[in-house]
Amino acid sequence: MILNKESNDHFLRDHAIKAHASLYRKGIRAAQLQSELDALREDIISTSSAEREAMKSLAQAECAQLCKRIMSRLPRELRDIIFQYLSWRPTESISREYFRSTLDPETKMHTYDTARWRATHYPEHFWDSEYVGNEFYTEMIENYLRSSSFIFGTEDGLIERFLETDQFTIGLAPRELVSKIEIHLNAMTFDRSSCIGYFFGCATTPERLQAALDGMLGLKAGASVCLHFTTQAKDEEHTAEQIRDGCGALIPRLKQAKAAGLVVRMIIDRKVDVNLDEACAGGQYIHT
Repeated sequence: MILNKESNDHFLRDHAIKAHASLYRKGIRAAQLQSELDALREDIISTSSAEREAMKSLAQAECAQLCKRIMSRLPRELRDIIFQYLSWRPTESISREYFRSTLDPETKMHTYDTARWRATHYPEHFWDSEYVGNEFYTEMIENYLRSSSFIFGTEDGLIERFLETDQFTIGLAPRELVSKIEIHLNAMTFDRSSCIGYFFGCATTPERLQAALDGMLGLKAGASVCLHFTTQAKDEEHTAEQIRDGCGALIPRLKQAKAAGLVVRMIIDRKVDVNLDEACAGGQYIHT
């Protein structure tokens, strides 16, 4: 029995040593494999980065070659058709977000940078002069600003800022090109300034309505301005009151714009087209 016990102990000891040695070898092998895997991952990252740069260079070269042919062989009329297809948007809403700063990938801080702003708002390659060339890019932006309809709300000063800011760095302010804007105003304002205003709304003050039009006169002569005024009342009496107050605040400014050479319309509730020539300061309006 003593021999059997010693033999069994020897077997268990030998088995434990072999298991430990096997585990040790596997641990070394696992560390080697992990090191190889890390090296492969770094190589993939490096190769992917090089591949992206190579593909970007190829795309830029081919795109630039194509755009150069378009600019040299096609007349402006045909080029405008191409630009219209690429850049035209039936409506382009302009709000505070349009001018918001963007995240800097290096500093991780929100700052304003024209190139980064453009890449965020207009990510397609044809909005990038590095792909299409400066001449193609400039003409496309000119077409975009001339043909698109830009929509504004009640945010004061936004029209002026938009018209005066050369966001696309083409050497021209949008006011020299933009030919159509829409301004959407509401008789009621819903904001967080008060509990009642947030849930039930407050009447939009004449000062706020007028402030929304600031900068309108910066448009070039012949540009189109369409003001949409929306009422929000529980009965006809309050609707008429909102129309009277809105017209009283807005029509003098619209007449001033019309006298400056702009093509101006005012539409109430999407159905009443105000005749500015016959509308009077007392708030009376005539729809055509």
